[in-house]
Amino acid sequence: MINKSEFKVLAMLYVANIDGNVHSEEIKTIIKKTGGEAYENINKMFGKMSDAEVLECILENKKVHITNEAELEALISDCRAIISADENNTVMEEFMVNSLKKVLA
Repeated sequence: MINKSEFKVLAMLYVANIDGNVHSEEIKTIIKKTGGEAYENINKMFGKMSDAEVLECILENKKVHITNEAELEALISDCRAIISADENNTVMEEFMVNSLKKVLA
């Protein structure tokens, strides 16, 4: 089981990695919103996981960490901050955030 900050990092890394690269601006945004320790813990795990495993982990932990609409909206807002961090929003990134919102709802 991962804690709430780690869950947020995992979701944000999932979104940031849609283009196959997590940019330094995205990493800075994740750390700013979650803390360096949570980022370091999850980044190690994330690097060893497939997309399917990341999504499975998100699904396994969502009931614990997303308990109401406000928490969902806060996480989606943070994910939108990730795709804006490198000032190069793409349709695919926006699709990923919207897909994640559907998965978490």
